[in-house]
Amino acid sequence: MSDNNFILITGRTIKQGMASVSGKKSDNYKKETSYVEVSKNVLQRMNIEEGETVILESEAGSVEVSCKAADLEEDIVFMPYGRIANSLIGTDTGGTGMPNSKSNVVKLIRKEAQTN
Repeated sequence: MSDNNFILITGRTIKQGMASVSGKKSDNYKKETSYVEVSKNVLQRMNIEEGETVILESEAGSVEVSCKAADLEEDIVFMPYGRIANSLIGTDTGGTGMPNSKSNVVKLIRKEAQTN
């Protein structure tokens, strides 16, 4: 994998679950599902500040989200499961009835770097 390709893992978070009580259209729920967690070392290597907007691209689509530093392996990024993550996962179920939410390859791009 190249330096800016990562394995996307999605899952539910406690804060996301608490925010869902207000409804999935609430600002709080949208906030809790619109970020990506990235290894602190990767953020440093890519010169990305925590909270900065980044672009994630996969074969299924592209999204802009804020980033958070996390204690993750350097080849993995994590996003809370939801509408935004689904844009990256796509709809192919491989015959299982459920799209793959644990091992899609995504490209992480510093938004500022893309616009220059």
